[in-house]
Amino acid sequence: MEYYELDIDDVDEWTETANSIVPMDHRYREPERWQVAMTVQQTTTYQLLRWDQPGDRIAFRTPSNIRRASAEDFYWVVVPQRGQFAAADEHGVTRIAPGQAAVLALDRQCRLHIPGSVAYGFQVPRAEFARSGLRQPVLDLGSGLGRIAAGMMRDLHAEQAALTSREFNAVCDRIAELLCLLTVGDTHPQQTHLTELAETVRQYVRQHIGAADLRLPEAARALGWSPRQLRTALHQAGTTYREVRQDEALRAARTMLENPETTATIGEVAARSGFTLAWFSTAFKARYGETPREFRKRRLAESVRPTAPLGPTTATPSATRSLFP
Repeated sequence: MEYYELDIDDVDEWTETANSIVPMDHRYREPERWQVAMTVQQTTTYQLLRWDQPGDRIAFRTPSNIRRASAEDFYWVVVPQRGQFAAADEHGVTRIAPGQAAVLALDRQCRLHIPGSVAYGFQVPRAEFARSGLRQPVLDLGSGLGRIAAGMMRDLHAEQAALTSREFNAVCDRIAELLCLLTVGDTHPQQTHLTELAETVRQYVRQHIGAADLRLPEAARALGWSPRQLRTALHQAGTTYREVRQDEALRAARTMLENPETTATIGEVAARSGFTLAWFSTAFKARYGETPREFRKRRLAESVRPTAPLGPTTATPSATRSLFP
C-alpha cells in the first residue's frame, strides 16, 4: 500500500496536482490564501483520502474534462467531518452534511461545491455497487451499519502506512460491503438477522477456500443448516450462495496474485480458488477490469518501483481515478 502526505499552499500547484488525477475546472474563493493538507492511502483497487481544506472552491466536470479522463470505473464516497458539500448535475442538487455520506460519480457533467472542510474520500470500484444496485446516493452514517462503516474508515486512516496492501484491501472490502447494504436501503431492524446470516456464510467461505469442499450442500452441512434453509435465507438477504462463493473466491485470488512471493501459476491460483482456468479469467476481468495475467504483471511492476518522495509529485496520473477534494 502506498501512503503519502500533501501540504499545498499555492492554487496553481494544487490545480496541477488535482488535474493529474482527474481533469476539472476550478474556481477558488480566496486563491491568495489557499491551503490544503491531505493524506493518501491507496492500492490498485481502493483509495482513501483525508483532507483539511480551510478555503472554499468549486470544481466543474466539463465535457472536455470527461473526454480527457472518463473516471467511469469508480465511485467516490464522500464523508464530511466538518462542512456541508453540494453536488449539482442534471438531476438536481445533492447536499451532504456531517453524519452523512454521498456516493458520487465523475463520469458526467457536474458542479461540486467543496467548502472549508475536513472530510474523507473513499474510492470504490463501481463493480462493488453494480452487484447490488445503487438506489440511495446519500447515506446515513449516524447509526447502525453507517456508524460502523464510518468508524472503520477513520480507523483505517489512523493506521497510515502500517498496513500491507492485502490488509488494506481486506478492510476496504468490508467497508464496501457495508456501504453496499446502505445504498440499497438494507438497514431495517428486521433485516439484521438475515444480514448476520449472510456474513456468517461469507466468513465460512472466506476461511475455507482451497481447504474444503465449498459446494452448497457441504457448506450448509458444516454450518448446521439444510441446503434449502441456506439457499432461502441468502435469497431473502438479497444474494445467492453462488454470488457469495464467487465474490470471496475472486478476492482470495486477487490476494494471491498481488503477493510477489506467490509462485503459483495462473492455473494453480484458479484451481485453489475453485475456478476452471477459462472461467477464472473471464470472471476476474469482469470484476477487476483486467485479466489475472495483466493484474499480476502490473502488481509485480509496482512492487519493484522505487518509492517516490513525499509531496505533490507522488500523485500518479490515472484515467480511472476521481478527485476529492
